[in-house]
Amino acid sequence: MKLEGGKILINNLAKYIEGANIPVKTTDGNVVKRIYFNNAATTLALRPVMKKVNANVPLLTYTDAPGPLGKRTAIKYEDVRDLVINYVGADASKDTVIYSKNSTEAINLLSDLLYQEDPEQVVITTDMEHMANYLPFTSRFETAVVGVTKEGDLDLEDLEDKLNMYKGRVKLVTVTGASNVTGITPHIYKISKLVHKYGAKILVDAVQLVQHRPFSMKPYSDDSHIDFVVFSAHKCYTPFDGGVLIGPHDFFYKYQPYLEGAGITKFVSSEKVIYSNPPKRYEAGYPDIFGVMAMGEAIKFIENVGINNIAKYEKMLYKHIKKGLESIPRVIMYGQDSDRINIPYVSFNVKGMYHTDVANYLADHHGIEVGAGTAGADIYVQSLLGVSSQEAYEKYIDGKNPGIVRISMGMYNNVGEINRFIYALRKL
Repeated sequence: MKLEGGKILINNLAKYIEGANIPVKTTDGNVVKRIYFNNAATTLALRPVMKKVNANVPLLTYTDAPGPLGKRTAIKYEDVRDLVINYVGADASKDTVIYSKNSTEAINLLSDLLYQEDPEQVVITTDMEHMANYLPFTSRFETAVVGVTKEGDLDLEDLEDKLNMYKGRVKLVTVTGASNVTGITPHIYKISKLVHKYGAKILVDAVQLVQHRPFSMKPYSDDSHIDFVVFSAHKCYTPFDGGVLIGPHDFFYKYQPYLEGAGITKFVSSEKVIYSNPPKRYEAGYPDIFGVMAMGEAIKFIENVGINNIAKYEKMLYKHIKKGLESIPRVIMYGQDSDRINIPYVSFNVKGMYHTDVANYLADHHGIEVGAGTAGADIYVQSLLGVSSQEAYEKYIDGKNPGIVRISMGMYNNVGEINRFIYALRKL
Protein backbone atom coordinates (compact mmCIF):
# COMPACT_ATOMS: atom_id res chain seq x y z
CA MET A 1 0.00 0.00 0.00
CA LYS A 2 1.35 3.42 -1.00
CA LEU A 3 0.59 7.05 -0.35
CA GLU A 4 -0.26 9.45 -3.14
CA GLY A 5 2.71 10.16 -5.35
CA GLY A 6 4.09 6.66 -4.89
CA LYS A 7 5.27 7.20 -1.34
CA ILE A 8 5.53 4.02 0.75
CA LEU A 9 3.66 4.01 4.04
CA ILE A 10 5.93 4.27 7.06
CA ASN A 11 3.86 2.20 9.49
CA ASN A 12 4.45 -1.25 7.98
CA LEU A 13 7.91 -1.31 6.51
CA ALA A 14 8.78 -4.69 8.03
CA LYS A 15 7.03 -6.40 5.12
CA TYR A 16 9.73 -4.98 2.84
CA ILE A 17 12.56 -6.35 5.02
CA GLU A 18 14.10 -9.78 4.55
CA GLY A 19 14.56 -11.50 7.91
CA ALA A 20 12.20 -9.30 9.94
CA ASN A 21 9.68 -11.21 12.05
CA ILE A 22 10.96 -14.64 11.03
CA PRO A 23 10.33 -17.40 13.60
CA VAL A 24 13.30 -18.32 15.82
CA LYS A 25 13.54 -20.98 18.48
CA THR A 26 14.66 -19.90 21.95
CA THR A 27 16.75 -22.04 24.31
CA ASP A 28 13.51 -22.72 26.20
CA GLY A 29 12.13 -24.45 23.12
CA ASN A 30 9.61 -21.71 22.35
CA VAL A 31 9.21 -20.30 18.84
CA VAL A 32 8.98 -16.51 18.75
CA LYS A 33 9.17 -13.78 16.14
CA ARG A 34 12.66 -12.45 15.73
CA ILE A 35 13.27 -8.86 16.85
CA TYR A 36 16.31 -7.21 15.30
CA PHE A 37 17.61 -4.26 17.33
CA ASN A 38 21.18 -4.23 16.02
CA ASN A 39 20.79 -1.97 13.00
CA ALA A 40 23.80 0.18 13.88
CA ALA A 41 25.98 -2.88 13.25
CA THR A 42 24.27 -3.75 9.99
CA THR A 43 20.70 -3.37 8.86
CA LEU A 44 18.59 -6.18 7.50
CA ALA A 45 18.13 -6.15 3.73
CA LEU A 46 15.30 -4.65 1.73
CA ARG A 47 13.39 -7.18 -0.37
CA PRO A 48 13.00 -4.74 -3.30
CA VAL A 49 16.79 -4.32 -3.31
CA MET A 50 17.36 -8.08 -3.41
CA LYS A 51 14.69 -8.49 -6.10
CA LYS A 52 16.38 -5.89 -8.31
CA VAL A 53 19.82 -7.45 -7.83
CA ASN A 54 18.55 -10.97 -8.51
CA ALA A 55 16.82 -9.80 -11.69
CA ASN A 56 20.16 -8.51 -12.97
CA VAL A 57 22.22 -11.60 -12.14
CA PRO A 58 21.44 -13.32 -15.48
CA LEU A 59 22.62 -10.19 -17.31
CA LEU A 60 25.96 -9.98 -15.51
CA THR A 61 28.99 -8.99 -17.53
CA TYR A 62 32.00 -6.73 -17.04
CA THR A 63 31.33 -2.99 -16.98
CA ASP A 64 33.37 -2.28 -20.11
CA ALA A 65 32.62 -5.52 -21.97
CA PRO A 66 31.82 -5.14 -25.69
CA GLY A 67 28.15 -5.31 -26.64
CA PRO A 68 24.82 -4.06 -25.27
CA LEU A 69 24.99 -5.91 -21.95
CA GLY A 70 28.36 -4.40 -21.13
CA LYS A 71 27.03 -0.94 -21.93
CA ARG A 72 23.90 -1.60 -19.86
CA THR A 73 25.96 -2.76 -16.87
CA ALA A 74 28.26 0.25 -17.11
CA ILE A 75 25.33 2.68 -17.19
CA LYS A 76 23.66 1.11 -14.15
CA TYR A 77 26.98 1.12 -12.28
CA GLU A 78 27.80 4.75 -13.10
CA ASP A 79 24.26 6.08 -12.57
CA VAL A 80 24.50 5.30 -8.84
CA ARG A 81 27.16 8.00 -8.50
CA ASP A 82 24.53 10.56 -9.53
CA LEU A 83 22.05 9.09 -7.02
CA VAL A 84 24.63 9.43 -4.25
CA ILE A 85 25.49 13.01 -5.27
CA ASN A 86 21.82 14.00 -5.07
CA TYR A 87 21.18 12.04 -1.88
CA VAL A 88 23.85 13.87 0.13
CA GLY A 89 23.42 17.26 -1.51
CA ALA A 90 26.84 17.25 -3.13
CA ASP A 91 27.81 19.40 -6.14
CA ALA A 92 27.75 17.34 -9.34
CA SER A 93 30.07 19.81 -11.06
CA LYS A 94 32.71 19.80 -8.32
CA ASP A 95 32.40 16.58 -6.31
CA THR A 96 33.37 13.01 -7.08
CA VAL A 97 31.93 9.76 -5.72
CA ILE A 98 34.54 7.05 -5.20
CA TYR A 99 33.27 3.52 -4.63
CA SER A 100 35.03 1.53 -1.92
CA LYS A 101 34.72 -1.83 -0.20
CA ASN A 102 33.19 -0.07 2.83
CA SER A 103 33.41 3.21 4.72
CA THR A 104 36.47 1.99 6.64
CA GLU A 105 38.36 1.55 3.37
CA ALA A 106 37.06 4.94 2.19
CA ILE A 107 38.45 6.66 5.29
CA ASN A 108 41.77 4.86 4.93
CA LEU A 109 41.90 6.05 1.31
CA LEU A 110 41.43 9.66 2.36
CA SER A 111 44.01 9.27 5.11
CA ASP A 112 46.52 7.92 2.58
CA LEU A 113 45.91 10.82 0.19
CA LEU A 114 46.36 13.34 3.00
CA TYR A 115 49.61 11.64 3.93
CA GLN A 116 50.79 12.05 0.33
CA GLU A 117 49.87 15.72 0.59
CA ASP A 118 51.69 16.42 3.86
CA PRO A 119 52.85 13.74 6.31
CA GLU A 120 53.68 16.44 8.88
CA GLN A 121 50.17 17.83 9.13
CA VAL A 122 48.00 17.49 12.24
CA VAL A 123 44.61 15.77 12.05
CA ILE A 124 41.98 16.45 14.68
CA THR A 125 39.66 13.58 15.58
CA THR A 126 37.40 13.01 18.62
CA ASP A 127 36.74 10.67 21.52
CA MET A 128 33.28 9.97 20.07
CA GLU A 129 34.53 8.24 16.94
CA HIS A 130 34.17 4.67 15.79
CA MET A 131 37.65 3.22 15.36
CA ALA A 132 37.13 3.35 11.58
CA ASN A 133 37.31 7.13 11.85
CA TYR A 134 40.07 7.19 14.44
CA LEU A 135 42.81 4.62 13.80
CA PRO A 136 43.38 5.48 10.11
CA PHE A 137 44.54 8.92 11.29
CA THR A 138 46.23 8.18 14.61
CA SER A 139 48.34 5.51 12.87
CA ARG A 140 49.64 7.95 10.23
CA PHE A 141 49.62 11.46 11.67
CA GLU A 142 50.22 13.53 14.70
CA THR A 143 46.68 13.80 16.02
CA ALA A 144 44.79 15.93 18.49
CA VAL A 145 41.71 14.35 20.06
CA VAL A 146 38.66 16.39 21.05
CA GLY A 147 37.04 15.25 24.30
CA VAL A 148 33.39 14.77 25.20
CA THR A 149 31.30 16.47 27.87
CA LYS A 150 29.67 14.74 30.82
CA GLU A 151 26.47 14.59 28.74
CA GLY A 152 28.29 12.63 26.04
CA ASP A 153 28.39 15.49 23.52
CA LEU A 154 31.46 16.68 21.68
CA ASP A 155 33.25 19.47 23.56
CA LEU A 156 33.27 22.30 21.00
CA GLU A 157 35.35 24.55 23.26
CA ASP A 158 38.01 21.84 23.31
CA LEU A 159 37.82 21.67 19.50
CA GLU A 160 38.49 25.40 19.14
CA ASP A 161 41.30 25.20 21.70
CA LYS A 162 42.98 22.50 19.61
CA LEU A 163 42.45 24.40 16.37
CA ASN A 164 44.19 27.35 18.05
CA MET A 165 46.95 25.20 19.50
CA TYR A 166 47.85 23.70 16.11
CA LYS A 167 46.91 26.71 14.01
CA GLY A 168 48.30 26.46 10.48
CA ARG A 169 49.14 22.76 10.83
CA VAL A 170 45.65 21.24 10.90
CA LYS A 171 44.50 20.18 7.44
CA LEU A 172 41.57 17.95 8.45
CA VAL A 173 39.06 17.62 11.27
CA THR A 174 37.22 14.30 11.18
CA VAL A 175 33.98 13.80 13.08
CA THR A 176 31.06 11.42 13.21
CA GLY A 177 27.71 12.60 11.91
CA ALA A 178 25.97 10.47 14.53
CA SER A 179 27.28 8.31 17.35
CA ASN A 180 26.73 4.59 16.87
CA VAL A 181 26.59 4.28 20.69
CA THR A 182 24.27 7.03 21.89
CA GLY A 183 22.58 8.33 18.74
CA ILE A 184 23.91 11.81 19.51
CA THR A 185 24.34 13.96 16.41
CA PRO A 186 27.15 16.53 16.77
CA HIS A 187 26.68 20.07 15.44
CA ILE A 188 28.42 19.20 12.17
CA TYR A 189 27.60 22.47 10.41
CA LYS A 190 28.70 24.55 13.38
CA ILE A 191 31.89 22.47 13.50
CA SER A 192 32.41 22.85 9.76
CA LYS A 193 32.13 26.63 9.95
CA LEU A 194 34.67 26.69 12.77
CA VAL A 195 37.04 24.33 10.96
CA HIS A 196 36.96 26.44 7.78
CA LYS A 197 37.67 29.55 9.83
CA TYR A 198 41.02 27.95 10.71
CA GLY A 199 41.78 26.96 7.11
CA ALA A 200 41.13 23.22 7.49
CA LYS A 201 38.70 20.80 5.88
CA ILE A 202 36.14 18.51 7.49
CA LEU A 203 35.30 14.84 7.00
CA VAL A 204 31.93 13.66 8.27
CA ASP A 205 31.55 9.94 8.89
CA ALA A 206 27.86 9.72 7.96
CA VAL A 207 27.58 5.93 8.33
CA GLN A 208 25.01 6.24 11.14
CA LEU A 209 23.29 9.33 9.76
CA VAL A 210 22.14 9.22 6.14
CA GLN A 211 19.64 6.36 6.59
CA HIS A 212 17.99 8.08 9.55
CA ARG A 213 17.90 11.83 8.94
CA PRO A 214 18.15 14.43 6.17
CA PHE A 215 21.72 15.39 5.37
CA SER A 216 23.34 17.79 2.93
CA MET A 217 26.95 18.64 2.19
CA LYS A 218 25.68 22.19 1.46
CA PRO A 219 26.99 24.42 -1.35
CA TYR A 220 30.67 25.27 -1.65
CA SER A 221 29.76 28.92 -1.11
CA ASP A 222 28.36 28.11 2.34
CA ASP A 223 30.79 28.48 5.27
CA SER A 224 29.35 25.27 6.76
CA HIS A 225 29.93 23.21 3.59
CA ILE A 226 31.04 19.63 4.30
CA ASP A 227 34.22 18.82 2.36
CA PHE A 228 34.30 15.02 2.59
CA VAL A 229 31.64 12.42 3.43
CA VAL A 230 31.69 8.65 3.77
CA PHE A 231 28.89 6.13 4.31
CA SER A 232 28.26 2.41 3.83
CA ALA A 233 25.51 0.60 1.92
CA HIS A 234 25.15 -2.22 4.45
CA LYS A 235 23.88 0.32 7.00
CA CYS A 236 21.25 1.42 4.45
CA TYR A 237 19.33 -1.85 4.07
CA THR A 238 21.38 -3.69 1.43
CA PRO A 239 22.67 -7.26 1.86
CA PHE A 240 26.13 -6.24 0.66
CA ASP A 241 29.04 -4.18 1.86
CA GLY A 242 30.11 -1.27 -0.31
CA GLY A 243 30.89 2.29 0.65
CA VAL A 244 31.53 5.71 -0.85
CA LEU A 245 33.92 8.59 -0.34
CA ILE A 246 32.57 11.90 -1.65
CA GLY A 247 34.70 14.99 -2.00
CA PRO A 248 36.23 17.57 -4.36
CA HIS A 249 37.31 16.25 -7.74
CA ASP A 250 40.25 18.68 -7.78
CA PHE A 251 41.60 17.18 -4.55
CA PHE A 252 41.45 13.59 -5.78
CA TYR A 253 43.06 14.53 -9.09
CA LYS A 254 46.41 15.29 -7.42
CA TYR A 255 47.41 11.96 -5.86
CA GLN A 256 48.59 8.43 -6.54
CA PRO A 257 46.20 5.48 -6.10
CA TYR A 258 45.82 3.92 -2.67
CA LEU A 259 45.48 0.46 -4.25
CA GLU A 260 47.32 -0.53 -7.43
CA GLY A 261 45.88 -2.87 -10.04
CA ALA A 262 43.85 -3.19 -13.21
CA GLY A 263 41.10 -0.79 -14.12
CA ILE A 264 42.77 2.40 -12.84
CA THR A 265 44.96 3.31 -15.81
CA LYS A 266 44.62 4.81 -19.29
CA PHE A 267 47.96 3.42 -20.48
CA VAL A 268 50.67 1.10 -19.16
CA SER A 269 53.95 0.03 -20.69
CA SER A 270 57.21 -1.22 -19.23
CA GLU A 271 58.34 2.40 -19.20
CA LYS A 272 55.26 4.48 -18.47
CA VAL A 273 51.99 4.47 -16.47
CA ILE A 274 49.20 6.97 -17.07
CA TYR A 275 46.52 6.81 -14.40
CA SER A 276 42.83 7.37 -15.07
CA ASN A 277 41.10 10.45 -13.75
CA PRO A 278 39.17 10.16 -10.49
CA PRO A 279 37.09 8.32 -9.47
CA LYS A 280 38.42 5.39 -11.56
CA ARG A 281 41.95 6.04 -10.37
CA TYR A 282 40.97 4.85 -6.88
CA GLU A 283 38.83 1.84 -7.84
CA ALA A 284 41.35 -0.91 -8.60
CA GLY A 285 40.21 -4.43 -9.39
CA TYR A 286 36.88 -5.99 -10.24
CA PRO A 287 34.02 -3.55 -9.66
CA ASP A 288 31.43 -4.36 -7.00
CA ILE A 289 28.61 -4.24 -9.55
CA PHE A 290 25.86 -5.73 -7.40
CA GLY A 291 26.94 -3.94 -4.25
CA VAL A 292 26.75 -0.61 -6.06
CA MET A 293 23.46 -1.54 -7.72
CA ALA A 294 22.01 -2.49 -4.33
CA MET A 295 23.16 0.82 -2.85
CA GLY A 296 21.33 2.71 -5.57
CA GLU A 297 18.10 0.76 -5.08
CA ALA A 298 18.24 1.25 -1.30
CA ILE A 299 18.65 5.01 -1.73
CA LYS A 300 15.64 5.06 -4.06
CA PHE A 301 13.58 3.16 -1.50
CA ILE A 302 14.54 5.50 1.35
CA GLU A 303 13.72 8.52 -0.82
CA ASN A 304 10.36 6.98 -1.70
CA VAL A 305 9.51 6.53 1.98
CA GLY A 306 10.82 10.02 2.68
CA ILE A 307 13.78 10.64 4.96
CA ASN A 308 11.81 13.22 6.97
CA ASN A 309 9.07 10.63 7.52
CA ILE A 310 11.69 8.14 8.69
CA ALA A 311 13.26 10.67 11.09
CA LYS A 312 9.89 11.53 12.61
CA TYR A 313 8.86 7.89 12.99
CA GLU A 314 12.17 6.83 14.51
CA LYS A 315 12.04 9.74 16.98
CA MET A 316 8.76 8.29 18.23
CA LEU A 317 10.38 4.86 18.61
CA TYR A 318 13.27 6.37 20.56
CA LYS A 319 10.96 8.20 22.98
CA HIS A 320 8.95 5.02 23.57
CA ILE A 321 11.95 2.82 24.29
CA LYS A 322 13.58 5.45 26.50
CA LYS A 323 10.40 5.71 28.58
CA GLY A 324 10.29 1.92 28.93
CA LEU A 325 13.92 1.68 30.02
CA GLU A 326 13.44 4.49 32.53
CA SER A 327 10.74 2.39 34.21
CA ILE A 328 13.24 -0.38 35.07
CA PRO A 329 15.21 0.56 38.23
CA ARG A 330 18.23 -1.65 37.47
CA VAL A 331 18.84 -0.11 34.06
CA ILE A 332 21.58 2.51 33.68
CA MET A 333 21.45 4.47 30.39
CA TYR A 334 24.29 6.52 28.93
CA GLY A 335 24.34 9.88 27.16
CA GLN A 336 20.67 10.54 27.84
CA ASP A 337 21.19 14.08 29.14
CA SER A 338 22.20 15.30 25.69
CA ASP A 339 19.73 17.38 23.70
CA ARG A 340 21.26 16.09 20.45
CA ILE A 341 19.88 12.53 20.40
CA ASN A 342 18.34 12.26 16.96
CA ILE A 343 19.05 8.63 16.05
CA PRO A 344 17.02 5.78 17.67
CA TYR A 345 19.90 4.20 19.59
CA VAL A 346 20.18 3.65 23.34
CA SER A 347 23.12 2.17 25.24
CA PHE A 348 22.65 0.83 28.74
CA ASN A 349 23.74 -1.67 31.36
CA VAL A 350 21.84 -3.65 33.96
CA LYS A 351 23.16 -3.31 37.50
CA GLY A 352 24.90 -6.45 38.67
CA MET A 353 25.15 -8.01 35.18
CA TYR A 354 27.85 -8.13 32.51
CA HIS A 355 26.75 -6.61 29.21
CA THR A 356 27.27 -9.75 27.11
CA ASP A 357 25.21 -11.79 29.59
CA VAL A 358 22.29 -9.38 29.14
CA ALA A 359 22.58 -9.54 25.35
CA ASN A 360 22.79 -13.34 25.33
CA TYR A 361 19.76 -13.58 27.64
CA LEU A 362 17.68 -11.42 25.30
CA ALA A 363 18.68 -13.43 22.21
CA ASP A 364 18.59 -16.91 23.74
CA HIS A 365 15.36 -16.58 25.71
CA HIS A 366 13.39 -13.97 23.76
CA GLY A 367 14.70 -13.89 20.19
CA ILE A 368 15.78 -10.26 20.57
CA GLU A 369 19.10 -9.33 18.95
CA VAL A 370 21.00 -6.34 20.35
CA GLY A 371 24.60 -5.18 20.31
CA ALA A 372 27.03 -5.72 23.20
CA GLY A 373 30.59 -4.54 23.83
CA THR A 374 32.17 -1.27 22.75
CA ALA A 375 30.46 -1.15 19.34
CA GLY A 376 33.83 -0.28 17.80
CA ALA A 377 33.82 3.04 19.70
CA ASP A 378 36.11 1.91 22.51
CA ILE A 379 37.28 5.29 23.76
CA TYR A 380 33.79 6.81 23.75
CA VAL A 381 32.35 3.86 25.67
CA GLN A 382 35.14 4.06 28.24
CA SER A 383 34.36 7.75 28.67
CA LEU A 384 30.63 7.11 29.11
CA LEU A 385 31.37 4.41 31.68
CA GLY A 386 33.84 6.60 33.54
CA VAL A 387 36.62 4.07 33.02
CA SER A 388 40.18 5.30 32.58
CA SER A 389 42.53 3.91 29.93
CA GLN A 390 44.46 2.02 32.60
CA GLU A 391 41.29 0.59 34.15
CA ALA A 392 40.05 -0.47 30.71
CA TYR A 393 43.34 -2.23 30.03
CA GLU A 394 43.27 -4.02 33.37
CA LYS A 395 39.72 -5.22 32.71
CA TYR A 396 40.83 -6.43 29.27
CA ILE A 397 43.69 -8.41 30.86
CA ASP A 398 41.18 -9.94 33.28
CA GLY A 399 38.98 -10.99 30.36
CA LYS A 400 36.21 -8.56 31.28
CA ASN A 401 36.36 -5.72 28.76
CA PRO A 402 34.15 -2.78 29.77
CA GLY A 403 31.13 -2.40 27.53
CA ILE A 404 27.47 -1.63 27.06
CA VAL A 405 24.30 -3.18 25.70
CA ARG A 406 23.09 -1.25 22.66
CA ILE A 407 19.65 -1.09 21.09
CA SER A 408 19.72 0.39 17.59
CA MET A 409 16.45 0.61 15.72
CA GLY A 410 15.63 1.25 12.09
CA MET A 411 12.72 2.42 9.98
CA TYR A 412 10.98 -0.99 10.06
CA ASN A 413 10.97 -1.57 13.83
CA ASN A 414 7.79 -0.90 15.78
CA VAL A 415 6.26 -0.21 19.19
CA GLY A 416 5.13 -3.81 19.65
CA GLU A 417 8.75 -4.97 19.42
CA ILE A 418 9.79 -2.36 21.97
CA ASN A 419 7.09 -3.56 24.37
CA ARG A 420 8.32 -7.15 24.03
CA PHE A 421 11.86 -6.00 24.70
CA ILE A 422 10.89 -4.06 27.84
CA TYR A 423 8.88 -7.06 29.08
CA ALA A 424 11.89 -9.34 28.56
CA LEU A 425 14.22 -6.94 30.37
CA ARG A 426 11.86 -6.68 33.34
CA LYS A 427 12.01 -10.46 33.76
CA LEU A 428 15.77 -10.37 34.40
